[in-house]
Amino acid sequence: MSEKWETVSKGQGQGARNKTHQTNGKAANGGAANGKAKKEQKVYTVEDVLPAASVVNSFASAFDPTPKSPKKEANGVSKPAAKAKPSAPRVEKPAVPKTVAEAVRAKVKVEELRTVIEEVQMRWPDSPLLWLRDVAGYLNHALVTQPELSVEGVLGGEPLTALTANMRKVIGQMLHKCEEGMRETFFETCVANTAHDLAKGLCVTGWRVLTQLLADLQPTVVTAHIPRYVELRNSYQNRPAVGLAILWSVGQAGHKSLHSGIKVWLEIMLPVITMRHYTKFCVDYLEALLAAHAITPATQLNKPVMDISNFLTVQDTVFVVSSGMNKEQAKALASLYPSLKAISLAGCRNHELLPALLPRLANLSSQEQVLDTLEVLSSCLAASPAAMVHWHKAFTSNLTQSGQLLNYLDANWGQYRAALDVADFHETIEAFQDYNESVANKEGLQLATEGANAVATRFSRPGMAWFPWKTLSFLLLIGTAAIVNLDVQRSGGSFKGSNTGQLLWDVGQYDRAVNCHDWLLASSSQSREWLELNTRQGRAWAEATLPLYMAQGQKVAGPYMELARVKAGEAGALALLGLERLQEAGARGRVALQEALPGLEEKLEAGGLAASKWGGLVVARAQVLAGAVREGALQLVNGEVDWTGVRKGLAEAVERAQEQVVSLYSYVQVQVQQMIK
Repeated sequence: MSEKWETVSKGQGQGARNKTHQTNGKAANGGAANGKAKKEQKVYTVEDVLPAASVVNSFASAFDPTPKSPKKEANGVSKPAAKAKPSAPRVEKPAVPKTVAEAVRAKVKVEELRTVIEEVQMRWPDSPLLWLRDVAGYLNHALVTQPELSVEGVLGGEPLTALTANMRKVIGQMLHKCEEGMRETFFETCVANTAHDLAKGLCVTGWRVLTQLLADLQPTVVTAHIPRYVELRNSYQNRPAVGLAILWSVGQAGHKSLHSGIKVWLEIMLPVITMRHYTKFCVDYLEALLAAHAITPATQLNKPVMDISNFLTVQDTVFVVSSGMNKEQAKALASLYPSLKAISLAGCRNHELLPALLPRLANLSSQEQVLDTLEVLSSCLAASPAAMVHWHKAFTSNLTQSGQLLNYLDANWGQYRAALDVADFHETIEAFQDYNESVANKEGLQLATEGANAVATRFSRPGMAWFPWKTLSFLLLIGTAAIVNLDVQRSGGSFKGSNTGQLLWDVGQYDRAVNCHDWLLASSSQSREWLELNTRQGRAWAEATLPLYMAQGQKVAGPYMELARVKAGEAGALALLGLERLQEAGARGRVALQEALPGLEEKLEAGGLAASKWGGLVVARAQVLAGAVREGALQLVNGEVDWTGVRKGLAEAVERAQEQVVSLYSYVQVQVQQMIK
């Protein structure tokens, strides 16, 4: 028997004994016989081998009334209990930073970043895209945050601001080594990978950092390939998280360039401003862009930041499209519109605004948009004289719109008077008035006529002072004299005792004022005496001289005057008779003509108006003749008249007048007879 003990089960021991009895019968007999050859082996008990404590535990478990049943396999055979494995020591995972700033402090080192850049540049010196990918991969791995980075600002800020100045300098040096075309490719790669990796749930902080650095270094990298970014936005439009990341990336161009930011907002953000997930970002971006560049409604730029078509799109968005947006965001957009309009129009110096905006007034439904358009048109007229030429050409085909503009100018004339109260604008309005008088029954004519007349009354007349200096000076003089007179009367008629006299005395001007007053009285007295003397002398001369001249004139011209009076009486009687017959014939002829030609009476009335004008000319000529008669009378009185010539000329004039009256009567009689026939 071996020195080592092995434990066997009960079944195995019984089987072994049976086998021994069966196979080793001879051996058993032989063992007795050969007892001398083999020594008897020593038998050990359990107590000899195991410790006492183990023996006690074995017996205790043997007599335990509730022993545990061993687990059995499916075939009923019990399975020995497996030994317990020793527990492995727990390894705690490092905590994920909550912010990008914490991640930069914990995991990003300037030396490591510089080493990464130098190694990739040494390996692939002619492949800048690999430089970009390695730097972005390093930052993406190091700047993982929990939760994943959510950009709070829409323009600038993190994650770029979380890097130290040295880190930004190291990356900037790498970007400076690339050409401008390669930077555009860099930026497009950053935006595209931001969208693709974010859609897969990966960290994109490294791409965002490089996006900000490239946009600050060269803002035109975005505007160079806008159609590609529009296509990328459309592909992820239904995934708001990715779509907002794209808008954020391209919007970084506005951090350093206002024009680039406005272009990105117009072409990439404005088309999706009405979508619920993008409205707030688009409005917030515009607000941040204007604030970053200190744009206010009073800002004046030398060049507009957008063309006229884009401005019209913005105007429609603010006044019409915004009605379908969130009310709060629509209100915020409306509050930003004055500042945006200021930089969009740059003082309205583009004269093409008028032909582009004037016809639109007929199709606008929003009253606020109509007023805004009228304001822009008025500012354009005030800023650009060439706009008047466009208005002159478009007036006839846009009467209603022109009438609206004229009435707006009339209502706000104080604002535009300094620029529009000029000769060119006066001529333009006069041309409008002439056209309005030449047409009838045209749509918008009344509104245009009223507006043109109202604006015309606002013009200052040539030569008229803007302030009535003479009138006010005269009134001031009269008022001063009245006040001094009242003051003297209250002081009992003493100028020295009045308040005015006391004031002059205090300032040392009383004596001078009294002397001046005395001089005026003396001068006025002398003038009055001289005038009275000349008047008396003239009256005496007239009383002594005029009767003699009158008598002489009556003696010389009396017979001829009597002859002229007789001839004039005959001619007057003849003319009166002809006038009566003419009236009778005219009445009969008018009735006959009215029956034959209806509507002729109105034409005759028009002819009467022309005749009245002719009568006015006759009166004017009569006034000239009266002046000549007065001059002749003076010559007669002074004795400067050749009486022989006067007699001859007077007789010829009387005969000529008589002949003209007779010929007039004959002509009228012939015309009336022809009309009756």
